[in-house]
Formats: sequence, C-alpha cells, structure tokens
Amino acid sequence: MARPGWWVVFLFAPGTLAAQVAALTTGGGIGQFDQSATGAIGTIAFDARGQLGPILLDAASSTISYQDLGTRNQAIVDARWAFARDGWRAGIGPRFETGNAIRTGWSEAWSGTGGVRRTLGPFELAVELGEGIAHPHDQQISFGRRGVSAGVSTGALTVRGNLDVTVMRDSTLRDDVFYDGSPRTDPETLFRDRVRSISDLAIMVTITLPSLEFSGTVGRRSGDDIATQAWWRVRALVPLTEVASIEVGANRNPADIVLGLPGGRETTLGLRVALPDRTRQTRAVARAVVERQDARHVRIILTLPGASRVRLMGEFTGWRPVDLEPLGGGKYAASFFATGGTYRLNVALDDGPWVAPPGMPRVDDGFGGLVGLLEL
Repeated sequence: MARPGWWVVFLFAPGTLAAQVAALTTGGGIGQFDQSATGAIGTIAFDARGQLGPILLDAASSTISYQDLGTRNQAIVDARWAFARDGWRAGIGPRFETGNAIRTGWSEAWSGTGGVRRTLGPFELAVELGEGIAHPHDQQISFGRRGVSAGVSTGALTVRGNLDVTVMRDSTLRDDVFYDGSPRTDPETLFRDRVRSISDLAIMVTITLPSLEFSGTVGRRSGDDIATQAWWRVRALVPLTEVASIEVGANRNPADIVLGLPGGRETTLGLRVALPDRTRQTRAVARAVVERQDARHVRIILTLPGASRVRLMGEFTGWRPVDLEPLGGGKYAASFFATGGTYRLNVALDDGPWVAPPGMPRVDDGFGGLVGLLEL
C-alpha cells in the first residue's frame, strides 16, 4: 500500500512538544537517484531529541521528492536507557527504522542497540553494537551492527574517525536470489546460508563558530559481494536568528543495506528552523558557588537552569569527567578534594561540548579553546 511521503515527517511532529532539541528543515536543489539523472528535488526533514528521566529519545525523518520520478522516505526512532558514572556513558534500548525508495514498497527493521562512551579530556572513545531483524522488499534477514569511533575536540574543531561493520545474514539458492523466509525442514535443501560483511570507514571534521557551523565526512565502503566505493557528505549552517539558519548541503550517500534502499546524490539549499538553544540560554545565567567543607575538600554548586545533565572536569579531578548531582531548581553539585589555589576546569551541558563555566575568568587552554579559572 502506498503511503504519502509527508506522513513520515508529520508522524513525529508531536514530539516537538516534549523535545529538548528539535528542528524542521526544508529546501530544494538538484539530485541523482541510483545513478539515474533527475531534475529539481524538494526536501523536508524533521529531527528531535529529548530525555524523560533515564530514557533518551531520538527521532528523525526525511523525504526527498525527485522531479518526475517519485519520493524517497526514511525514518528512525531510537529509545535508550542511558546512564553515566565516573566518566563513562552507556545506553541500551530498541531502535525502529523504516523507509521506501522510488516505486518500491516500504521496508522496516527492528533492532536492539547498545553503546559505551568514555571521555578522557579532549578525547572521546565509543563502541556501538546492535542486532536485529529486517524486512527489505518482503524478505526477512537478520543483521548485526558493530561500530567503534574515536574523536578529539580542541576549541571550535572536532575530528572523529569511525569504523562501522554491518553483517547481513540471509539464505540464497544462487548469489542473486534471496531466500524468502519460509521454513526449511529439509537439511538437504538447495538453499544455503550466506553471511556478508560490509564495512564503512569514515573521517568527520566539524567546525563550530558563532557565525558558521561546518561539517564534512569522507567515507569508503567495502565488503562481500559489493564493489568498493567512496561516499561523502558536506553541510554548512549559517545562523540568521536564534531559531533559524540557512543550510547548504551536498552528499553522495551509499545505499542503506539494512532497508535495501539505493543511494544517491543531492545538492540542497534550505531553511532550518529549530527550538531555541537551551544550552546558550543556560550559559548566560549560570553561576557558581564554592563551599569549603574542610582544609582539603570543597563543594561546588553550579546553577544551570534548563540543563538536564551537567559534567565537570578540571585539574582537581585529573581532567576526569565527573557527573554533578542534580539538586533541583537548576542546581548541580559535587564535592572534590582540593586545597587552596587557582584551578582550571570546564563543564559540559546535556552531552554538549566542553566549555569554560560562565561567569568565571577564562584563559586559553593551549588548544585554541578556553578554560575557566576557579579560585579556592
């Protein structure tokens, strides 16, 4: 049954009511679908993120209309039970994906995913795992995802490297015929199991400035039964107001092998409208209070209204991230071992970048960024 592509977007629109971060992007440009030339394209996308207690919710959808051809739609919903301790962050939960391409039916995939992240000063390491069942074009396959990434942030610059491996498990009679999912009772059947491994190695660079946010990714795909190919994505956001930005993007996307959707190329110019950045609002009104508990211990209380999670790291933590305890009313606190003197420290709000605490004196951190100074 055909479904209007716009349903993918508006299906998630009510999520903006409870989202902490949400945006709607619309625009147009030119594109190429699955090696077939096309004329003008129209794009619309929605993404939202919010946290309900320990549950972190992510939703994203997009629709690309190709002139005289049709539409390509895709949507993802991810719910994770997230927790953090001693600089470690982890999450586990279900993930649902759906999509269709031009003149093809809808495919869907369910999976369970989990991940662990570790921050060490400006460095971050992460591991992601997932297992699921997909139904591309009325077939049934099982799949697994394995991913590892490492990144470093220095001031406005972030560089990250990713290695993602997708393992597809199906059955075939010949290399180009898929098993249809019906039961196999005869062990001597002509059908045979097939396992394919496909890898994506990518490097991403992000530059965040007050007047521009730029990100670029270059990747290379290789694996079983496919030709090695390169793919890339480039995006620039130019703020117009607190909630609106001009977005310029170009990409050469690889195929989605789980949903069975072909790749394509697009160049777009659009408008992105988002909820106000609560992190920026928080930084404008934040303040710090230091209470000396004894000669060797202090208690630091940060007032950060609007933040749902706050981490702190500094010289008195050995630059090890520490989650602050929420006290209510936008206040977060923790006790540290620190004698008198001047200490450098930074904070991160809602899994955002490490920044100098607002209201504190700041100095250069030696990497092109700023670090706060706290006098004890």
